[in-house]
Amino acid sequence: MAFTISKRQIFVFDKIWFAYFLVKLFYLFFAKFVFSKLTTLGDTFRYLDGPLAWQANWFYSSTPMMDSLAGTSGKVLGPYLGSMPFMVLSFLGVYYPVSKLQLPKKQLIGLLALLSLPSFGVWTSIASKEAVSVFFMGIILAAYIDVYERRPINNKTIVAIALYLCLVFKPQYMIGVFAIFSFTYISRKFQLRVFSKLFLFIFAIIFGVSILFYFRDLIDSLSKIMPAHFSAEAGSTRENTIWVDQYDFFRNAAYGMYIAFVGPTVQEALSKPTHLLAWLESMIILTVFGALLLKYFLVSVRKSKLNVMFLAGFSLAAFWILLVHYPFGALNPGSAVRYRESFYAFLVCLFFFMYRKAMASAGESQLRSDYYVHSTLEIRGK
Repeated sequence: MAFTISKRQIFVFDKIWFAYFLVKLFYLFFAKFVFSKLTTLGDTFRYLDGPLAWQANWFYSSTPMMDSLAGTSGKVLGPYLGSMPFMVLSFLGVYYPVSKLQLPKKQLIGLLALLSLPSFGVWTSIASKEAVSVFFMGIILAAYIDVYERRPINNKTIVAIALYLCLVFKPQYMIGVFAIFSFTYISRKFQLRVFSKLFLFIFAIIFGVSILFYFRDLIDSLSKIMPAHFSAEAGSTRENTIWVDQYDFFRNAAYGMYIAFVGPTVQEALSKPTHLLAWLESMIILTVFGALLLKYFLVSVRKSKLNVMFLAGFSLAAFWILLVHYPFGALNPGSAVRYRESFYAFLVCLFFFMYRKAMASAGESQLRSDYYVHSTLEIRGK
């Protein structure tokens, strides 16, 4: 069925995106005038007060790059509007992939509401590595959507820039990116059916576990170094009880990935307003994910259909990203929530995209036909 959008629909969508841009702008000033009074804004003010002279290693090191770019922006636009270019970058990192989803109005509003939670809004609307990360992860996700839909990747130069930035800022994320791109490309290239996809997924798990096992001693020794990077004088830093004995990194990985994503524990949430807000946000996110997964499983059982691309593809990306995030967030709830924002939009948009495809392949799509491109590969398996 041909895909068409009327001028009225474009106008409505433009209003929604304009409103979302204003939300981002609000968070920029909220962060500077309100949130900064409750907690520190990381290195934002240092970035904006950075030297005018660009450092020699700015093009391959994230901190000098931020010092150079944000320092220049701060000198030109001032201490407040100096964050504007980074806010625009994070806005584009959301707009570019979400615009490829072709969502109806209500679903677009719902998705953007999930991407308007305070922690995400604050940390990605100021001069921060998180804002840059939202941009390059969004561009990478848009390229993945093209691969999933069997379309040629447009704007390869921008994608190349995004991959370069990912290698500079968050090279560890490339593991998850490589995993989901490889799984999807192989599935598409060889037109694998449901059982072949399951076999490929199992192979990916075995391969990943083998790599972790081979480097277990190195990973274990690196985990013992992590507590030194968290100041014991910081009010939110926890005592290191998670990496004490040999191979604790692996033994406590499940809990560590959970707490590094959620941030505060219940006790910590009750002790500080900012922690309570972060905990409530995390519970909202997990509740939305859980409710949609439950809905899909119920439909999947009733229809006797399984979308392996959804379950396997998203699991691979989420597992590897959460695993590499876990060392940076397990010891400090503030760091956990802040660093989470770098990949939060990526996982939310990826999940929503694959969930809609899975529901459509199960025959339960509630999408209006004039908004939906009928190019989904239907995967059936009993």
